Amino acid sequence: MTEFTVRLTSLVYGGDALGRLPDGRVAFVPFALPGETVRVRLLEEKRAFVRGELLEVLQPSGERIAPCCAHFGTCGGCHYQHLSYQAQQAAKNAIVREQLQRIGGLVDPPVQALAPSPEAFYYRNYVQFHLTSDGRLGYNRSRTEQVFAIQVCHLPEAPLNHLWPQLDFEAVPGLERIGLRLGAGEDVQLILESNDPEPPEFSVEE
Repeated sequence: MTEFTVRLTSLVYGGDALGRLPDGRVAFVPFALPGETVRVRLLEEKRAFVRGELLEVLQPSGERIAPCCAHFGTCGGCHYQHLSYQAQQAAKNAIVREQLQRIGGLVDPPVQALAPSPEAFYYRNYVQFHLTSDGRLGYNRSRTEQVFAIQVCHLPEAPLNHLWPQLDFEAVPGLERIGLRLGAGEDVQLILESNDPEPPEFSVEE
């Protein structure tokens, strides 16, 4: 496959960093940052743009940090863990502004600063998992529908993060997703999503 080197200039909706090739085409590169020079493998080529796989960061951004999650770069859920939380907020503000200008046609959209979460991690009271073929909880790989089993996740609140690793499902035809929602008093709602109109039968082991 073709490899190329590109200097990146901005982040776009979906988490990719954007740069331009010498021929003027836009290059989209996941898990890279503005200001970086990277080596990329070509994955998709169109008349006006290309998409690439990040192979090596030749010149890193000063904003780059080590992501806390072992699945970053594989998982399709988190796009910005290689940025500090403060830099993430600034990037998301800039993306919203760019979308309103480019798609909405607004010249100077009145975008207010994001209201930060008190916690950068372990803040979600709802989380949804896909299931692997052998019934393990997981997420989709980045930009695919392939499900991989996870060992950690730094997003759910503590009660959910304590519970989900204990869940063990057999492969049930039609069962597609598992949801967990944290309620008042740390009550947890288990949500099963299936494409089968007949609900699956489950037993609870003491």
